[in-house]
Amino acid sequence: MAHVTSLEKVITLLMLCTLFTGANANDQEAYDWATALTLESISNLEGGNKTGTRNLANLDVSLAIDTQSAGWWNNGTVFGYLLGTYGKPPSELTGEFQTLSNIEAYDNLTLYEVWYQHSFADGAVKLLAGLHDYNSTFYSLESAGLFTLSSFGIGPDVAQVGPSIFPTTAAAIHLTLAHNDQYFLLAAYDGIPGDPAHPRGTHVVLKKSDGILTAMELGLAQEKNYKFGVGGWETSSEVESPVDGNLLDENRGYYLIGEKYFTENLAAFFQYSRADTHKNQLEVYSGVGVTYSEIWVDDDSVGIGYAQAKNGSAFLSANPDLLAAENIIELTYARPLMDKLHLQTSLYYVENPSMNPVLDNSVALGIRLYIDL
Repeated sequence: MAHVTSLEKVITLLMLCTLFTGANANDQEAYDWATALTLESISNLEGGNKTGTRNLANLDVSLAIDTQSAGWWNNGTVFGYLLGTYGKPPSELTGEFQTLSNIEAYDNLTLYEVWYQHSFADGAVKLLAGLHDYNSTFYSLESAGLFTLSSFGIGPDVAQVGPSIFPTTAAAIHLTLAHNDQYFLLAAYDGIPGDPAHPRGTHVVLKKSDGILTAMELGLAQEKNYKFGVGGWETSSEVESPVDGNLLDENRGYYLIGEKYFTENLAAFFQYSRADTHKNQLEVYSGVGVTYSEIWVDDDSVGIGYAQAKNGSAFLSANPDLLAAENIIELTYARPLMDKLHLQTSLYYVENPSMNPVLDNSVALGIRLYIDL
């Protein structure tokens, strides 16, 4: 078998990107293409497992089709999303549980999402079916999206059960109800996304042992003003318990999230969530952050966030040598360099990486380039 170099992988992804975006000559109202390449380098400066640098790449190619504009039928949206990931995990150096980079994943090229959504009652009711990212609607805060720490995207207490999130999604049925600033989300996902035995590529495997992850969230939201939501999840997947090694077929948790834009430029957010302490390693997660935009140039933003992941009492009883919590602070700044090119730098401080008393606190520096292709 021929050896494929890292450069060849990047070139292949760019060729696929060019191939897909070439269809942009179609009707702009019906076919909405989006293509972006993210390049990232994270250096562990001290502490953790060892110092060093790891590089990552992430390619996103998506197409949304408005069925009415395309001349097919009214009130429909077809969506497809090709995801390419590359690189070695920076967390192997820094040693944290919560994953500093939200694009850290094994090398892969996959059809990440493909779904159809139909709207009823002038958009107040939407029903979706297909491969869907749970975190694209659930547990989502716009202001927290500035940060690169994975926990600010979705709480690690939810992520630890392996839901339909980056980098592998699952088949789902998703209902959205909305009226004025009120919303309600209800969904059911295949309990184990993809095929764990074959992590690369796109796999839709439906087995009884996968169970179902059901999710609910309700709240109030007004874009660029506020959002407050409460949600919960329950899964019936047959998996090994991290607490005692027994087979689980029932697990659950809940969360509270919120954000507020105090001015056009100043926003703050919070996250709080819990999982069943008898069935999970992490029981409690708490996150807060503040962002400010338009500081020195148009479209720049600075933010500081704090995330704490706490082990459950049952897990600590079974693992008495571990510490209670891991704490991470991220200070980040993002700005445009030119049209379609953005730079972001993040400084991370990790206290008690992976709750391991042997590891020293870690200090890491991340640099990202976002390229709209």
